[in-house]
Amino acid sequence: MKKIILIILDGIGDLPIAELGNKTPLGAAGKPNLNALASRAKLGIMQPIKGIAPESGAAQYAILGYDLNSCPRRGPLEALGIGYKLKRGEIAIRCNFAKVRGKKIIDVRMKIPPRGIIERLNMIDPEIRIIPTIDYRAVMIVKNASEDVSNTHPGYEKYGSISRAVTRTKIERICRGEIKTCKRINKFIANAERIMHNGTILLRDAGKKPGNVKKMHNWGIIADMPVEIGLGKFLGMKVIRRGRDEVRQIVNCRTNIYVQIKGPAKLGHNGDALAKKKAIEKIDRMLAPLVKEKNALICITADHSTPCALKRHSADPVPVLISGAGIRGDGIGEFSESACAGGSIGRIYGKDLMRLVTKLSRV
Repeated sequence: MKKIILIILDGIGDLPIAELGNKTPLGAAGKPNLNALASRAKLGIMQPIKGIAPESGAAQYAILGYDLNSCPRRGPLEALGIGYKLKRGEIAIRCNFAKVRGKKIIDVRMKIPPRGIIERLNMIDPEIRIIPTIDYRAVMIVKNASEDVSNTHPGYEKYGSISRAVTRTKIERICRGEIKTCKRINKFIANAERIMHNGTILLRDAGKKPGNVKKMHNWGIIADMPVEIGLGKFLGMKVIRRGRDEVRQIVNCRTNIYVQIKGPAKLGHNGDALAKKKAIEKIDRMLAPLVKEKNALICITADHSTPCALKRHSADPVPVLISGAGIRGDGIGEFSESACAGGSIGRIYGKDLMRLVTKLSRV
């Protein structure tokens, strides 16, 4: 069995854009290395989770071959990703700092407030703690609480045990669910807004410590974001700190390796098609050494599409590339949504990918 290199280009999928000649950012990008890999690869398209626009944690859980019924919620994954181990009776909630004007949310991504403000927030309630993470993100830890808490983030609504991306027409800043828990959290948010003045805290995916699942001990993970690091830890992967020469790390790793690259998703959320195209070109240059890799199976795909026109995740399929020694490629020679749609893999769902990759690694 060959070593598997699974690379997730977060949010790379998109829709045709007029300013890019009616191509997607991926289709319009100069990407000689991805195209070289595609020329000898099996290609296809994949919907990470059937029928919905998924959030990243759940999508990647499905892509790794796990049943969504056992999927940890985003809050606990983010907590695990920053090294916080939930205790019995605690819940974790993924948070965004956000800008408000009166009753209206004007920006769901506000820079993390200064340390002094965070310290004041953490004096509001001795059983509620805010832990800032990256950019505009935080984790809320609530003691003696139920996980029955609704999302207040306008971009994500609960969908069973996971969340899906949506465009909400009605936005509430009040969480609903288990009365005592939500009453405490809503009181905390009201006090936080007085401290932050034009700011608020948006909530997503409250959850308690997840149960155990089959581990992936023969895998390493390289990722930047707390959710992916938390997912890797939860699944028993070895967390590898991202170095200056990331591709050398990937090639030299003796185990299977899972790599998450964030850039394109953020630019899709910003609606900046040209910047997303340039980010893809930068990633392509970084991946150049993989073209010469002969001893591993390489799978490159995405966890969701983030169309610039929507500025959010969508249910549109993402491209899939599987290349390696012994694999008979499709000879298409381009890595894009439209080109991959004509490949021999056809259309699959995220839950099918790991089984296919494992099978092909034995070729």
